Amino acid sequence: MMSLKNESKSEGINLERSELRYVFFSYDQESLIDDFLKLGFEKQIYQETPVTRTIYFGSVSGLERGMSLKARVYSHENVKNLWNISSDTEFQLLEIKSTLSDEEMSGLENLKSINKFGLIINENPEAAGNNIFRIQKASEDGLLRDSTMKLKSRLSKKDIKAERSISKLTLDEIITVLTTKSELDERLSENVLKLLNETVRPKYKKKLVPLVVTQYERIHLIPKNEDWRKYIRITIDPGVDYFNPILEPGIKFTKSRNLKAEFMKREKFSRLEFKIDSQKLSLMKDLEFSISNLLQKYGCLATISKKWTGITEISEYYIKKQALWREPLGTQISGYFPVDITWYANGFNDYEFEDIVKKSNAFEIFSEKKPRTLVKNENYVEGYLGVPIPSLIVNIEGPEIKYLLPPKSYPVKITRGEPDFYIIEDYVKAVRSTIVASKYELDDFLHPSIEVENNNFLRSYGFLVKAVESKRIYKLTIEQKVEVKSGRAPISEFYCKMRYLGTQERLYQKNKNAIFGDLQLFYNEFAKIMQKPLALKMEIDDKDIYQENSISN
Repeated sequence: MMSLKNESKSEGINLERSELRYVFFSYDQESLIDDFLKLGFEKQIYQETPVTRTIYFGSVSGLERGMSLKARVYSHENVKNLWNISSDTEFQLLEIKSTLSDEEMSGLENLKSINKFGLIINENPEAAGNNIFRIQKASEDGLLRDSTMKLKSRLSKKDIKAERSISKLTLDEIITVLTTKSELDERLSENVLKLLNETVRPKYKKKLVPLVVTQYERIHLIPKNEDWRKYIRITIDPGVDYFNPILEPGIKFTKSRNLKAEFMKREKFSRLEFKIDSQKLSLMKDLEFSISNLLQKYGCLATISKKWTGITEISEYYIKKQALWREPLGTQISGYFPVDITWYANGFNDYEFEDIVKKSNAFEIFSEKKPRTLVKNENYVEGYLGVPIPSLIVNIEGPEIKYLLPPKSYPVKITRGEPDFYIIEDYVKAVRSTIVASKYELDDFLHPSIEVENNNFLRSYGFLVKAVESKRIYKLTIEQKVEVKSGRAPISEFYCKMRYLGTQERLYQKNKNAIFGDLQLFYNEFAKIMQKPLALKMEIDDKDIYQENSISN
């Protein structure tokens, strides 16, 4: 097991406390802060450097689960539209986080208990019957079941250079530390070097790229009680900005070591984040209940991290940049079938997934020799109107609330011994939607007859493909969907899905049947392979499968 003790050189690796994230409505920000001040906290803003900008790194294959690499700079002003980043751009620190393995967790007494810890507590019977409380609790439940403990190391200039008068790391030094051995290693602790050489550098040596950039003006809420400071820290990030990294065409990032980051989107809400020692906080019932009451008072909803939100936004932005023509169907048509859990649980294996497409007769990689890995993360609460058959589906994700018509479902193939196959049509536009700006608006907009059904946590990985015959473009993904219903154990589904996006060539008439035909080809070619475990699938000539399917079609 990796030691948690600091070495005599630079700092070693420390255990990260549980981190819980919520969103709340910008209108309520000052009132929420005032309530925390009354509770015993002090507001703190670093006036000289109020702005935090962070680059999240990953590989060309996308963002690695269980690994977080980020470089951070604190600045006195916001970047407005474009951030020019060169090899000598300076950063205050480099942070490396790695998820604890089961072996590492086994040596840390009672830490696994925090995975079930939440801050929204049912204190009274009235709260349980309240729709907004049920929505809050559902949003928290889905995320906390996916929570993990991490080992964290923060490196600054003093950790890799003897000249301590210089406090900032350059982008060039950061890339060097993450990708290769060098003279910079001499001052690093044994723990950090082990993490770099065994986990980070093998993955990122030739593949390191910036995936997303964030910017925000952070507000710190510091406990006045010194004992509290040992186990709780609260931050507020209002209106997080997301930037899209743009690299020089045809030149590897690790070689050029510069980029431009283009402003893309600002969140229309504020983030409230807690870093806590959950075991100690649970012993302080008064404080725990007071925080829970504030979360309920302001309608705070559990949310995914800025990192995963940003990479989702970048993926959606990439799809929009393709400027595809789309038939005016009014629905999003997709097909899916269940896959063996190893296709997801072992991490997204883009090579195996890509290999299936390369051997396909019906589909090919879209546009690029190496497909762009697309990631999507969602944490949303779902309810419905209408009994017994829902007339409207209510989707609540952060401050956005949408009333949607129920999707059309076509069970195409349900056969014993073979993967089931479904085609789904989701309506593109909501029949009613809004972005609420305050807890009051949330109360006002939600229909009193809404039945809160479940929380859904979705994470998907994939890329774009083109149908050889029809020339239509699809998003091909491997996905995990976790459904959490009140009082029931969570249900996880693992499946392969293909969504119709459009075509590069203009279409003058809609042809839904042609899309259905492409989805049937998708099932015929991919399902037989992906129903087998990834590591244990039969060693056969896959071309035989494709030829067989091609003949049958």
